[in-house]
Order: sequence, then structure tokens, then C-alpha cells
Amino acid sequence: MSRVPGAFSRLALRGAKAKGLVALAVAGAGAAAIGSSLSSAPPSHQPHRHPYHLVAEAGGCRPGNPLANVYHPYRLKVRVRCLTVVGTVAYIRREDDGDVHVALRLLPGENHLLNRYNDSEQYRHLVTEIVPADQPHCPPGRPPKPARGTYNYGVCTGADIHTPPMGALVRVTGPYVLDTDHGWMEIHPVWRVVILRRSPPNTTAISSSSTTTTTVPLSSAPTTALVGAWCKVYSVPANDSYPGDLDIHVSSDKPYATATAHSATDTYSYETNAQGSAVVYLWNQHAGEAVTVTVGSASCHTTDP
Repeated sequence: MSRVPGAFSRLALRGAKAKGLVALAVAGAGAAAIGSSLSSAPPSHQPHRHPYHLVAEAGGCRPGNPLANVYHPYRLKVRVRCLTVVGTVAYIRREDDGDVHVALRLLPGENHLLNRYNDSEQYRHLVTEIVPADQPHCPPGRPPKPARGTYNYGVCTGADIHTPPMGALVRVTGPYVLDTDHGWMEIHPVWRVVILRRSPPNTTAISSSSTTTTTVPLSSAPTTALVGAWCKVYSVPANDSYPGDLDIHVSSDKPYATATAHSATDTYSYETNAQGSAVVYLWNQHAGEAVTVTVGSASCHTTDP
């Protein structure tokens, strides 16, 4: 693996108000606390941690409540108010609550930011969550989604944080927290995503009848009866207890492309996977409402069931 430029280890400390010694003391205390709570290694290994993770990229942090616009913020315990990490996007899922779950495979030597639940439940990935208030198409000052019961999604910030593509090397900034509902560590909410390197389109396919990996150029993929750019779509009610929310299932001939679902009440985009498929989540749809999906030059349609 290529080395990450040294600048990443010299990130500027945010929140230290002209008191460098105080900032260093806080960082040192935070490093010890994280090391003791997250690591299964003996205490003698603690000095080998990487305290630079306790500082964050300049411009990536936010003032005020670090858990603003997070529903049920009491479930998250802030360990570091603002932290920057670097990793590769391992998988992406849009949750029924509207959060975009982006799992990161961290750089070698940075797994001290994980705990045993990240190891056992998240495949040794760090969970990062882009909340609805920070996602694209969220008008600043308006709620991203109507509050229902105890669920309050806050107010749109205008941050327009786009979901990074699969396989990309990214730099992510936000509060480093313990998710007490699940037990694992997260960056939640994500305040900034910077794409450092995009992964080229994946040409690797795995046969369903074996575990052998075969590399096939995309240009030589088997032809089908569909000619030119194409997509297919169907919708089902989302399993989130909100009437009108839909999962839009998209299939296409466009791997790693943007699939955009649009209706009169909502628009959302998501990247297709290696097979050209994606699930796009739309809110507050009305019965019979038309939904149009575009993937590249292809367009397909469905209606709210």
C-alpha cells in the first residue's frame, strides 16, 4: 500500500484558543483515555499509540454541540470532540433512519481507534454516519425530515456532504463517539469528507458457485437483450415505520455510477455497486406518486405502491 503523505499526520488542532500547552495536555489525556478504553493490548503498549489522531483537520470541525442534528443523541458518548481519520470506503448503506452509514477500512497502524465490537460486528471497520441534516438537497434552516415522536432530525446545515464512492481513500472529520446501543466506535455525525483518491471501476467478479475470483474487463461483459444504456426499477415500502418512505431498487448496466431517484416530494442519489445496482431511499411519498430514476443516460420509472 502506498504511504499517505506526511501532511495527514500534521493536522491542525482546532479548539485550542492560543493555549498550546493546554491543548497538548488535553490531547495527551485523551490519548491515554482512548488507549485504555479501546485497546485489548496490555497497558505497556499504550505509549505506542498515535496521538496525532486527537487533532483534526483545520476547517473540518464545528462549534457548538457536537451531537447537533443527531436523533436520540443520548445514545452516543463523545470520546473526542473532533477527530480526523483516513481510510478506504469498504461498504455503504443508507439506514432506515436516513443516516448514510459509511464503513472505513483504516490505514495500517490505526486500528487502535476500533474496539472489539468494531472487530466482531463491523468486520474491523470504523463506522461513520452522515446524518440527514448534512446531506445534499437539504435546504438550510429547514428540518431534513419531519420530527415524529421522539425522533428529531434537527435542521439542515447546507453542508451538502456527498456519499463517497466505494473503494475511495477518504479523509473524514467529525466527533469520535461510542455508540452505546451497539457498542462500537464511530465518527458520528460526519462533518467533512475529502476524497483523496478514487478507486477505478472494479472489474472483479466473484462466481456464485465458487470462491474463485476472476477478473473480467467491463468491455467484454456478456451482452443481453437490452441495447445501450438501461436501468430497471421497482419500489417497496421502507422498513422504518414511516408511512410513505420507499426503498427504490435500481438495477442498471452502470457500475459505480450515480443513480438518482426523483419524485415531486423528494430527490436522492446513491452510487451503484459493481453490478450496477443500488437502493435509493425516498421520504414522504404519496400513494401512486411517480418516481423517475436516472443512471447515466438511462432513465426508468416506477410509482409508489
